[in-house]
Amino acid sequence: MSFSFTARFFTVIAGLLMLSQCRRAEVQQQSVKPNVLIILTDDQGYGDLSIHGNPDINTPTLDSLAHESAQFDRFYVSPLCAPTRASLLTGRYHLRTGTISVSKGMEIMQSGEVTLAEIFKANGYKTGIF
Repeated sequence: MSFSFTARFFTVIAGLLMLSQCRRAEVQQQSVKPNVLIILTDDQGYGDLSIHGNPDINTPTLDSLAHESAQFDRFYVSPLCAPTRASLLTGRYHLRTGTISVSKGMEIMQSGEVTLAEIFKANGYKTGIF
């Protein structure tokens, strides 16, 4: 059985169109990046949220958000805000970032530290702090 030129032409075109759509779907799927939201609160202990068993303080909104989010329960923090933020932003122990305290210049990270924001920006994210 022999196919006419027109039938072969349209078969090839249809095949190419299907292949191009497969590649397009693959590219679209790769370009979708998850949203990342980090919430940091000062002066709050692990046991201060009702999700962690506190019977005296009700935190239903935070509990709901926590149920839908990644939760981390193995961590180290400093009892001071600036060192904790330096650790969160860099993923490093706060003393290694140069952030030792909250005053007299000891609250400033060393200029060479790479932060999460820089890593996210390098990977196509828009970043902000509020």
